[in-house]
Amino acid sequence: MRRDLVFLLSALCLLNTVTAEVKRDSTPEEPQAGVTELQTKAGQGFIKQELELAADYFAGRGVPRDLSQAAYWYRKAADQGNPTAQVDLGYMYTVGMGVSRDTAEAAKWYRRAASSNSPDAKVNLATLYMRGDGVKRDNAEALRLLNSAAEKGSGRADAYLGLANYLGSGAPIDHAAAEAWFKKGVKQHDPEAEYFLATMDAEEPGRAPDLARDADLLRLSAAGGYVAAMHGLGLLLVNHPGLPQDKDEATNALESAASGGYWQSSAVLGMLTRDGRLVPQDQRAAYRWFRIAALQGGSRAESYVHSELKRLATSVAETASAEQEAEAWLQLHPNRDLFVFKNEINPKYFPIQEVYATAQAPNAEKKAGQQTE
Repeated sequence: MRRDLVFLLSALCLLNTVTAEVKRDSTPEEPQAGVTELQTKAGQGFIKQELELAADYFAGRGVPRDLSQAAYWYRKAADQGNPTAQVDLGYMYTVGMGVSRDTAEAAKWYRRAASSNSPDAKVNLATLYMRGDGVKRDNAEALRLLNSAAEKGSGRADAYLGLANYLGSGAPIDHAAAEAWFKKGVKQHDPEAEYFLATMDAEEPGRAPDLARDADLLRLSAAGGYVAAMHGLGLLLVNHPGLPQDKDEATNALESAASGGYWQSSAVLGMLTRDGRLVPQDQRAAYRWFRIAALQGGSRAESYVHSELKRLATSVAETASAEQEAEAWLQLHPNRDLFVFKNEINPKYFPIQEVYATAQAPNAEKKAGQQTE
């Protein structure tokens, strides 16, 4: 687990600070009735309409998607001192959406929102300090901001404070304190805190894990859209078939994670399909899953699945067509996601729950392979 948590600490700037693509199955919408009135009000400087119009352009909701227009209208509202818009504009600068990537500029907007006591801004700014991205690295300032956000009820700040204590990042290593922070985040229904606590319980040396509870925590985290938890849940259920679980729950969780770009899940699905475990044995489908994993994960994934692809290629007819299917599948699932939201419960002004947040998944491929073989 320590290796996974090391990665996750390095990804701390992922609250509204990762590349995002809107989940959309159709062509961009044409302007709808009411947009003209919204644009008029926004043009007159009404903050509510500026935020709503920015969100519409961000998501392609009622208007053709236009990230530069989204950034334009967020800046309009941000310039008027709206902390929500300041965080959203900082997000766009952090990842270079609609504007050139500029984390120093992002930090400026986060600071302005943080001065208005925005917990999200404080967490985002803290992650930049943790990484030394756009600002001078300063773990003490990062922890100060996280503690301030936690006092305001930010479950994600709780999760990251737990992670900092677990890894000794800016604070002494203290697993008891880490667990306490994770539990606090779980009470706030934070998906990352749920995932961290389940992972810590399952793999902490000397601990007898409560696997049923860990599965429930991972279910909560996965339901919150956290892709790592989808993978973790699927892997836990595969390796512990005696745990109470719904039919196909393990493979459904792995497929959801694979769809979110988690290449380790694609590799595990290849293993399961290769062996006929939980799914019908199908060497061609196994080859396709391994190829998907290689395409998703780049050179590291390619190295991991190379021997399987080579071995299966000798027994699978028409490998070229299987590879074409893998590429077609990847075109439908192009992102490497931190969160995938399935429900149509979206904030009106910044539709973060309509988006896929892109991030490299943890380095758990070796462990995953060992557990499923």
